[in-house]
Parts: sequence; C-alpha cells; structure tokens
Amino acid sequence: MEQEKRILNEELIEKYWKYIGVGISFKYFPIVIKKSKGCRIWDIEGREYIDFLTSAASFNIGHTNDEVVKAIKQAIDDMIDYDQYLYHEPSIRLAEMLVNIVPGSYEKKVLYELSGGAANDMALKVALAFTGRKYIGSFEDSYHGTHYLVLSSSGSFKPETRYKYNAYPYVYFFKYPDTFRRPRGIEPEEYGEILLGEIERTLQVDAYGKGFAAIIFEPIQGDGGVLVPPKSFIVGLRKIADEYGIVLIDDEIQTGFGRTGKMFAIEHFGIEPDVVTLGKNLGAGFPMSAVVGRKEIIDSGPPNTLGSNASGHYLGSIAAMAGIEYIIKNRLHDRAELMGEYLMKRLNELKDGHEIVGDVRGKGLMIGVEIVDDKDSLKPSSKKAQKIIWRAYENGLIMMTFGKYGNVLRIAPPLTIEREEIDKAVEIMEKAISDVEKGKVGDEVLSKMVAWQ
Repeated sequence: MEQEKRILNEELIEKYWKYIGVGISFKYFPIVIKKSKGCRIWDIEGREYIDFLTSAASFNIGHTNDEVVKAIKQAIDDMIDYDQYLYHEPSIRLAEMLVNIVPGSYEKKVLYELSGGAANDMALKVALAFTGRKYIGSFEDSYHGTHYLVLSSSGSFKPETRYKYNAYPYVYFFKYPDTFRRPRGIEPEEYGEILLGEIERTLQVDAYGKGFAAIIFEPIQGDGGVLVPPKSFIVGLRKIADEYGIVLIDDEIQTGFGRTGKMFAIEHFGIEPDVVTLGKNLGAGFPMSAVVGRKEIIDSGPPNTLGSNASGHYLGSIAAMAGIEYIIKNRLHDRAELMGEYLMKRLNELKDGHEIVGDVRGKGLMIGVEIVDDKDSLKPSSKKAQKIIWRAYENGLIMMTFGKYGNVLRIAPPLTIEREEIDKAVEIMEKAISDVEKGKVGDEVLSKMVAWQ
C-alpha cells in the first residue's frame, strides 16, 4: 500500500510538469498534499507536517476551519454563484463588513476581484483614473502580484522579467528600509528619514511630482524578507502623498486579518491610507480579493471596466464573512501578538546559539529568519537557507525561503497555532540548522527545489 502511494505521488508530480506551464510552477518539495486541518497538512502518502508556510500566509484561521466549512455546507445547496449582472446578498453583506473594519475615517466603498494581485492591479487602475496621472511609485524588492500593472510595479522581479512582459513603463522604484542591512552608524529611524528624503527629491522634479498617480507599499515588506520599517517612514509616506496629491495604496494581502498582531498592519503606524487591498485570508480558502478605499477613488472607474465574471463570488463571500467573524470572535490578532512574542523568543534563542542565523525579525506571526554564512560577515546564504528548509521538510516541518537574497526563512503559521506546536517546530528547525552547520545536508538537495532566487 505504501509503495502504491509513493508511486502515485511520483506519477502526479511527473504529470504536473508535463501538463502545467512553468510560469506558475514554484515547488519546493516533492509531495502531493491530500489533507489539511488546523496547523497541519498531510501528503498523499500519509505523512504529517506542521505548516509554517500556510500557502504563503493564506490561512490565518487554520486549514479547513470548521466554521467556514459549516457556512459553506449550509449555503451550497441554494447556489454556487451568479455573476455581476444580478445582485446576491453575501457580496453586499461582505462589502458592508469590510467598510466597517478596514481603517479609514472617510466614506468607503469596495471593489471585488479573485486574487491579491488582481486587487492590487485594480487599485492602481482606479488611482490612474482618479488622478489622470500616469506615474506609479513602488519599492525595490516589493511584491504585488503578476497582473500587468503590478508585475510592472513589483520590485522583486528582475528588470529583464518585466521587460519580457513589456511592462508598464511609468514606474519608479524607491528604496524600502532594510534596517538589518542599513549603513553602519545610522539608526533605523534616521535611515528611514534618509530614504524619505530620496523620495522627496524625486518628486520635486516636475516630471514626477506632478505626474505620480499612486504609491503602492507593503506596511511590512513580505517577499522582500519581512522588512519592518520604522514608524516614521510610513508616517512620512502619508505626508508625502498628501503634499503631492498622490493616492496611497496599502497592500495588506499578506499582512491583513490579524497576521501581525493587529487586524491590519497599517494600524501599527497610525496613518490612514487612501486605498487598502485585501486577498489571501479574505476568502478563507476561496479565491477572493477586494479593494477598499475612499468612495471618490473607488468610483472613478467607469462601469464594466473592472473586476471579472466571478468577482464577489457567492460562496466565496460566505466563506469570507465566516472567516472574518471567526477572527473577530476569537481575537486572533491578539493571539498572533501573544504567540508571536513566544515564537520570536524561541527563534532568538536559535540565533544566539547558531553562527548562521543572522537576524530574527517581524511582528505577530509574520516572522523572517535571515540565514548568513557567519555573524562576522553577515553575507547572505541562500544555499544554507534552502538546505535548512529541506532538512526541516524531511523531519515534518514545511517552510519556504524568500527575501531579496533568497536567504530568509518565511515563518507564517496559522494564528491558531498552539505553544506545543511551536515548540515542536522550533525543535525541528534547530536540528535542521545544526545539520547544515555540520555539513550533513549535501548540495544535491538544491537541485530538487524550484526556490526563491
């Protein structure tokens, strides 16, 4: 029986690479997932794993949440979906809920899409329409999706990749504060002020300052390696946007719905963006995303020019409401702060005991562990990071690497994780790190992963 399951696993992976295009192929481990529940997943061969990846921070409420499953089962006999040509109640109720919980003391409206990237793309479209301008400001090493405007505006893509897709040409990339790798002798707040000054100088040039429609940013940069900016940097962005009449777009795709210890990460910084984008956790496992923002900005897009056939999906809206209600009822944002403090403490103990752990950073349960050659040089080591996650996978823990150098371990478990699961996961991480330091994980594993570069 085990042999049959192993053969099936291999056959399915072989068929994946035969039938599915490489443009959406980004696989770390040779396992086919069969089941997921809470903080754990099981592969087709029956092996169990603690999940520190959660589909790139997409299951804050835990896998296959009982409340969401119950809500879907109660609704699915009535209808699966109906498109935008007629009304249905769940999408209207969800919009009302989002308007009430998303930060902003102004009148807000909602637009729906199916993915975080599509939501970000739509946010940029309405900013262009609202301002009548053409320039977009973004940040180096940012990630906002793969739709046209956001692929063009994602600093994590290499210039040649953007060129290959004939990217939107009117995008300017600013520097985002990486306080771990800031210049020597400069404090984090001072570094943020220096970078704000660079943005100001760019905007003071007439061709830019009068032409910028939007600045899109992540309140904590995710795929750049969990970069937590100084508070004054985000406050300064708001001031700059106000000064130049620029739409400030807060990308909460990764950070929203409690992940960082607040319902939305922007709450750590005390400002109100003009537009907030939501995805991943919004649908509680269904493909759902939304743009929530100032009424006058959201309504600047003419009818039938935004969204897609399944935007505001009937069952997706029901799942989203059930997921949000679960977060609020169980105060998962507070739980993320509490469990995040404990996990950060345990990870800092790893840092103190291992030469290749250079930094531990984050907020709540959005954490990055930066792997280096050694603490003296702090040279980034993507190879060591990949070897660590491979050995962790072999021992029952799923993580991935990301960051501007591909050397940061991404830690994003469900917010429902228990302390015992954290302890077990850290135990696995420590063994993996030790094995890599001792040379027990060979270079051959590097060719087995399609990893973040």
